[in-house]
Amino acid sequence: MNAKRSLDGMDIETKATRSDRTSVEMSGALAGLVGGVMMAIVGAILALAIGDDLWKAPKLIATFVVSPDSAAAPGFLAGPVIIGSMIHLALSVLFGVGFGILTTRIWKMPLAYGAPMVFGFVYGLAIWLIAYFIVLPLINPLILEIYAPSFLIQNLTYGISVGLAYGLLHASSRGEITAGRRLQRGEVKTAR
Repeated sequence: MNAKRSLDGMDIETKATRSDRTSVEMSGALAGLVGGVMMAIVGAILALAIGDDLWKAPKLIATFVVSPDSAAAPGFLAGPVIIGSMIHLALSVLFGVGFGILTTRIWKMPLAYGAPMVFGFVYGLAIWLIAYFIVLPLINPLILEIYAPSFLIQNLTYGISVGLAYGLLHASSRGEITAGRRLQRGEVKTAR
């Protein structure tokens, strides 16, 4: 429920529309996809910079579902690289939706003044801390072969990218929703 103030100063309870609810998820999903792609690009650059295998990260991610031997083979292996990339992007989208729900619905964070980017930085750091020290050692310790500072930089890149993209996407979708509602109510006159 959202509270709006009427002309006479009384609070009116209104339900969030379906388009309001889905805009949070869609903006989060798209922002997560942007963040995941940025994370992969930065990961590839860092892998080359430290002399590591360019395809190591996606192959290690693929070990969730394929043989760990595929990660040990040097160079590009289509199956593990594609599977690992798909898992990475799917998780990126899910974490992006989580970012949107957490910032917009739970904490009602403003979209102005760089707040989404700052929260994105903290979000990326939190994901790295939880993944690196708790989840990955239990579920798939092979991924910990990724150089820790590189993995941290990638997660911070993800968080900042998600924050920036979410702030832009959600603000624009809210503007479109508001304009659409005004048009439906006849508050906006169309040019003829």
